[in-house]
Amino acid sequence: MRAPASIVCALSAMALAAGFSLFAADAPSAAGEDATTLRADVAHLKDIAPGQSLAMTQVAYNFNNLWFAAHARNWPLAQFYYGDARGRLRWALRMTPVRKTSTGDLPLQPFLDALEMGAYADLGKALAAKDVKTFERAYRATLAGCQACHVASEKPYLRLQVPKVPAESMIDFDMR
Repeated sequence: MRAPASIVCALSAMALAAGFSLFAADAPSAAGEDATTLRADVAHLKDIAPGQSLAMTQVAYNFNNLWFAAHARNWPLAQFYYGDARGRLRWALRMTPVRKTSTGDLPLQPFLDALEMGAYADLGKALAAKDVKTFERAYRATLAGCQACHVASEKPYLRLQVPKVPAESMIDFDMR
């Protein structure tokens, strides 16, 4: 024999109310424990989070290989490195959006915006046109834009140059 629906509903409501009251009684201590745990977790994550230099080494790796891919006229590979370098630049900015300098805080987003709308955009156009000479000019202009950020960030010793050898010897840049 089945219980009438009204009894089942009433019993369910009573069980639900009892569960909520038990949860509410534990809530203040649980909330305090949760906040303490959250603070400890955030502190731990800050301790293990990589610094911006990790992302920038990835930018350098991709930008270096971009030079050799374009000179080998391996345009799909060059596009890959171009896109990946852009992604790593954006990652670097998420890691450190503001640099502390001797004159105060230096927001880095304006540098990336100027680069992406200027020299880096020109670099993308040169890749799309498959024009090595235009690519070389845009590549050097991009390096200059990056160097301007390094100088403004009080890191002028991070001097950039056109690479002499690929960052990765395992990659075959030849387009076959």
